[in-house]
Amino acid sequence: MASKDELDRLLALYNIPRAGWLIRGVPAAFAEDVASHSYLVAVLALRIAREARGCGGNVDEGKALTMALIHDLPEALTGDIPRPVKERLGDVVGRLEEEALGKLGFAHFKDLYAEVESAASVEALLVKIADDLATYLRAVYYLNSGFEGVRDIAENTRSNVMSLIPRLPGGLRECVQRYVSTLLEYKAR
Repeated sequence: MASKDELDRLLALYNIPRAGWLIRGVPAAFAEDVASHSYLVAVLALRIAREARGCGGNVDEGKALTMALIHDLPEALTGDIPRPVKERLGDVVGRLEEEALGKLGFAHFKDLYAEVESAASVEALLVKIADDLATYLRAVYYLNSGFEGVRDIAENTRSNVMSLIPRLPGGLRECVQRYVSTLLEYKAR
């Protein structure tokens, strides 16, 4: 059973705005929180995994969904660390995130979390695609709401999605590309 402290920490994800939006001028009251982002990533990962399976891919939808749900859990303790900062800090962030998983009661997902971070499986690649796709869709939403400062996030995450797809096994590439392309058609007005 989860302790009250663990539950309070998990619920904090609804109160942690994603840093990239804040840095680029989206007001905290309007900025997407980590929990909302994680939900969209999970829904997209499940949908993309279903598409991949429909094309004959050997994809474990449950594994992809679990990975999507845990991919930002450590942020309940670390906060949302912007991607450029994570890249500069390297292994330090990984150790902090692993420690946070344990403190949150999710130490048993440590290996699965590491698999996502290193994009070491088809499911992990699909979650990475869903993560960047969710961020892209939110960036377009903000652009359409007048927040021009997020344009670089839209461009970078779109580019990231397109660079991840070729890493998928041959038969899945075209299938995932077809589905993802329909979502990438959502653009700023």
